[in-house]
Amino acid sequence: MAALARLPGLAPLADATAPSPLPGAAWSPAGSADAQAPTSQLSRAEAARRVSRVLWLTLGLNLIVAASKIAYGHATGVLSIRADGFHSLTDSVNNLVGLMGVYFASRPADAGHPYGHAKFEVLAAGVVGLSLLGMAYDVLTSAATRLFGHAPPPHLDALAFVVLAVTLGVNLLVARYERQQAERLGSPFLASDAAHTSSDVLVTLGVIVTVGLVQAGFGVLDSVMALGIAGFIAWTGVQVLRQNLRYLADAAALEPAAVQAVVVRVAGVASAHKIRTRGAPGDIHVDLHVQVARHLNVVDAHRVTHWVIDAIKRQLPGVTDVVVHTEPASEGQAFNPLPEGDAPPLATSMGRAER
Repeated sequence: MAALARLPGLAPLADATAPSPLPGAAWSPAGSADAQAPTSQLSRAEAARRVSRVLWLTLGLNLIVAASKIAYGHATGVLSIRADGFHSLTDSVNNLVGLMGVYFASRPADAGHPYGHAKFEVLAAGVVGLSLLGMAYDVLTSAATRLFGHAPPPHLDALAFVVLAVTLGVNLLVARYERQQAERLGSPFLASDAAHTSSDVLVTLGVIVTVGLVQAGFGVLDSVMALGIAGFIAWTGVQVLRQNLRYLADAAALEPAAVQAVVVRVAGVASAHKIRTRGAPGDIHVDLHVQVARHLNVVDAHRVTHWVIDAIKRQLPGVTDVVVHTEPASEGQAFNPLPEGDAPPLATSMGRAER
């Protein structure tokens, strides 16, 4: 007979005719140093605090970049840099949206939201995708206006190039830093914002290249290049939206084979099937069916079930919730040998027992 095991105290049912539990089956993962979660797996609240620190830092840098462009453009009358500065303010707005999204996403689960609030961060990341499409439209219309001769090309002096080069370097560092932290902290928003900042780098490069092309007598190539940049930014925005929509639509978050490879090494397990996953990086939910040695009683089958849950959370980064439907193995079906005493619950060899 099968049963559902998710929380302590909810034990799977055992076959009424099963033999007595094996000696040493009382091994507890919580009491073994080998089973402790690695420090890289942070709690949702701690991960949110670290993501917020990254966003506050990048917010400050983005404001400095925007202010320097606006101030220089206003002082010298160079409209292209001034416009680029106001455009850079969108990065700061994105940071604020991200801070709000991360704040709401970090709130614990409650009666109305039993699976938590993690999708608020995904929604905030979707706003970044929309802002990328808006950026692409702005670059596209500017390129079209200049292509048909309705807007003068920018004229920059040496100091302007210095301002743009410095802001370009800052944006490159911010994009790289956000991308690294997104991977480390499993943050959909940081990954999306890194893509947005990388697009800003393209826009700034476009301004610098424009001046060089105009001065070299190839003004028409400026508009052609801008059209290409607009297309790339639009493609990036679509990819950001697509990825975050996958999270919202509960697309598979892990390969079933990856989950199965972990589960079939747990002591007492015979097989695993009906594996489903969903969620975003840092908040992945897994549910599956697991067959355990059929001779185990309620207590021991329940213990094996929690070994499975602990193994998945330890070995698959980002998994926060696991629901296991426990079933008895078929008559004569092989299973991993059960540990003796305080041995680790993972099978240490390819040997399989039968009962």
